[in-house]
Amino acid sequence: MKALSRFHQRGAAIIAALLIALAATVAAAAVLQRQGLLVDTLVGERDRAQAEWILRGGLDWARIILRNDGVRSPTTRLDGVWAQPIVGLNVSAFDDGREALFSGRIEDEQGKYNLRHLVSKGKILPEEVEALGRLFTSLDIPAGLAGAVAQRLLDAEPIEDEPARAPGLRRLADLAGLPGMTAEQLRILRPYLTVLPGATAVNVNTASAEVLGTALPSLPLAAARELITERDRGLWFTSGADFFNRLGTSAGATTGRVAVRSDWFLVSGEVAVNEAVVGVQALLQRRAGQQPVVRWMVGG
Repeated sequence: MKALSRFHQRGAAIIAALLIALAATVAAAAVLQRQGLLVDTLVGERDRAQAEWILRGGLDWARIILRNDGVRSPTTRLDGVWAQPIVGLNVSAFDDGREALFSGRIEDEQGKYNLRHLVSKGKILPEEVEALGRLFTSLDIPAGLAGAVAQRLLDAEPIEDEPARAPGLRRLADLAGLPGMTAEQLRILRPYLTVLPGATAVNVNTASAEVLGTALPSLPLAAARELITERDRGLWFTSGADFFNRLGTSAGATTGRVAVRSDWFLVSGEVAVNEAVVGVQALLQRRAGQQPVVRWMVGG
């Protein structure tokens, strides 16, 4: 009996030892897992920080490109260096073999219809709303949304001593909460519309036919398309007068609505370092003889 008891005790001790070893193994595995997660987090943060650093360099590149273009050319045209996008450029400078891929583009915001023209001196301009509605219709977007957009612009403006009834607008994306406006509609409208700090002229050297027809309501879309076709063959406009001469009409009161040079640009950039992908968007204002100024920036 004593031998059997000692056998049972020895067996229990072995089982206890095995349980302790198993618990220690599980604990060690948990520690290693946490350490692995911490390492992955630190590596991800390192990659993200380096991607952000590269993006800042990309923004400086855009500012230099735009400044040089403004110095060298009296017009802003789609054949300029600034208009050439960069896709998947390897900008790696790491010793450990990691790759950093940069993509970026610059858009002329004066090649788009500025929604600021919908409102003037605290009032909605019906002729502008009608023109915007025609653009919406041509893009299969309900024309009635043009009035809602104009009202949103008006609500964002303080009137006399009264504060604004809605937050200010900086980007087209700020219309995302507008009743009836969907994310897909905003995506469709993005190449045609912008929101700039003040009224601006449309650059006839970068605008689409649809934008010209919206900015100049008296301009038939067919005539605008014909002009754009000639322009894109290399017959760039040298002045507003040149534009209206080719159109075959007097400039009249609409001269101030067109330009051949731009001051406002949207810079979009993205950098991928391993699994870390960082993007940035910035509105730049170009001023004569100076580096372009960043008016707002998101991301990065």
